[in-house]
Amino acid sequence: MSSLPASIVYTKDDALLQRLSGYLHARSVLRHLEEPAELELALKQYGAVLLFMDLRGSECRTLLPRICKEFPDVVVIALGAPRSDPALAAAAAGVYAVEPAEFERLRLQTLFEQAQAHLRLGQENRLLRSDLQRADAAAQEPPRENIAPLLGHFSSAFRRFDNVGIMLESIVEGVASCARVSRVAMFSITPAEQYQFRAGVKCLQETRALEFKTNHPFVQWLIIHAHSISRSMLRHIEPVEERLLLEQMLDLMGAEAILPLYGRERLIGWLAMGRSSSGAPFEQRDIEELTQLAEQVSVTIENSLLHESIAIQKALAENLLQAIPVGIIAAGVDGAIRWFNSGAEKLLNTPSADLIGQPVSRLSSHLASLLNCCMADETSSGTAEWTEPLTNRRLSIQTRRLEEHGQCIGAMAVLHDLTEDQILREKQNNLERAEFWNELASAISHEVRNPLVAISTFSQLLPERYADEEFRSQFRDLTTQEVDRLNGMIDQLDEFASPPKLTFAPVAVGEILENALCMARQYEQTVKIGVDMEVQSGLPDIQGDADVLTDSIVRLLLNAFTAVTEVSSPHVLIKASAGEIGSGRPAVIVEICDNGPGIPEEIRDKVFSPFCTTKARGVGLGLPIVQRTMIDHGGLVTLEKNGNSTVVRLTLPAVEVSEGTET
Repeated sequence: MSSLPASIVYTKDDALLQRLSGYLHARSVLRHLEEPAELELALKQYGAVLLFMDLRGSECRTLLPRICKEFPDVVVIALGAPRSDPALAAAAAGVYAVEPAEFERLRLQTLFEQAQAHLRLGQENRLLRSDLQRADAAAQEPPRENIAPLLGHFSSAFRRFDNVGIMLESIVEGVASCARVSRVAMFSITPAEQYQFRAGVKCLQETRALEFKTNHPFVQWLIIHAHSISRSMLRHIEPVEERLLLEQMLDLMGAEAILPLYGRERLIGWLAMGRSSSGAPFEQRDIEELTQLAEQVSVTIENSLLHESIAIQKALAENLLQAIPVGIIAAGVDGAIRWFNSGAEKLLNTPSADLIGQPVSRLSSHLASLLNCCMADETSSGTAEWTEPLTNRRLSIQTRRLEEHGQCIGAMAVLHDLTEDQILREKQNNLERAEFWNELASAISHEVRNPLVAISTFSQLLPERYADEEFRSQFRDLTTQEVDRLNGMIDQLDEFASPPKLTFAPVAVGEILENALCMARQYEQTVKIGVDMEVQSGLPDIQGDADVLTDSIVRLLLNAFTAVTEVSSPHVLIKASAGEIGSGRPAVIVEICDNGPGIPEEIRDKVFSPFCTTKARGVGLGLPIVQRTMIDHGGLVTLEKNGNSTVVRLTLPAVEVSEGTET
């Protein structure tokens, strides 16, 4: 519920309602009604309220005079055609104002503010008259019966924690019976930090729908003042605005008194009490006695909210533990089994009903020994493997000591089935091996077939053209070339399958790059390819195998040379600079950039996988070998696109120097 004043709109015209809502959305909370019975009930509930009434309705001619007569505190603004019969009849009935249905925004907002001021003035005058009348009638009021003796019979309503809803209904019924009132409504705070209706006796439907946020003026008033209120006590509240607010709340809840309910730290709700059965208003003595009742209700509601929260958490925890696919066994410090979930039932082939509450010795001796040792020794928690004899399953058992405030309260064992994991691992390994051999067979068949076809073709022609010396020379050159090609492929496969033994020593990055560039130029015709090298001065050495690192950079340079062969202005850049790896460790970063077309997007994630290549001739083992070399040297290799350039970045840990000593 908002802190804005409430207004009632009686119309069947949706367009009129929409305009009113748009013009007054920041000034009032509009309640839309269409039926005369609903309007009459709402006016009885609100008392003094601003009413916008559409004169175009057929029943307005008879309904409006009756409203003005029976509800003199209601301020009516009639909306209709100017100088029409309904408008003249409304003016004659004594409404506050008659305005055209097609009203202007500024005029309506000004009229609303004036009507609200008129409404507040009328309420203040009514409060003054009420105080005078109450003072005259105070001596004639019959004394109320003391309700304190009845409080002893009220405790039975507090015993239904198994069902909070029924318990709250029992509480309000008990309050109504003890206090001898006709109506009781209970509001309490929710997890969403709102005060909502929770239970009631003979409450209006409008009261059941009320909601109050924590910043509502009424809630803030209860928090600040922390005492009960009744209509007869309103005269003691001097600020008129506070009196009007409290009177409005009493009207909305159909209450004669409101008793706040406080927990240990905050306002947890309130009780709204209707008139007594005798019709006598609540006085100071009655409120003091009812406050004792409110204190008992406060404790009960706080306990019920705590019980409700614990019940939800318990249900979630139980469902979570039951749904976990691993086995969980928990034992108390007394050695009794407290928890045995469905996963443990499956793994140990034992129903939980036969073990809950029984000593851990009912489990296998190995499990019982692990749990007892875990409770007896703080350092005994750990993981062990064991084969369950009943199910012949290989299990991983992880034990944990359970503590609270430094004291042992039990132990827990988590059982994981290694049999299924082993089967899955074997399946995965078989799939990976099958995929590897399929790719290997495909790559080898592709690479071997071309040389063999060429050699076979020349061999078939050799008997016929053996006398042709030029043909024999071509046959010799071709055979030598293709055999070298096959030998190179075998060398790559052998190098990939049997990596060389590494010899680590401090190596200067500049020397590696110079040697790699010279070797790459020997392998490839790079006369037309521009190659620049930028090495930052003062770079530290790296700890590695110079030959293996040089081979990796040669492979990357050959890839770069191949990538720019069809570019109009081919260019390759080699850079070396200082950087970091991991958590601030010094490193040397080597970048090889080319302005080629780049690696296709569809294979970008597979370039470091064996046998993935974009070349017409090649096995696709270059980048996987480079990646393995970086792993062996504790470094990283990444591939990225930087504008029109493809950048391969190698990050290698540098040799750390401390006080002149290399480490």
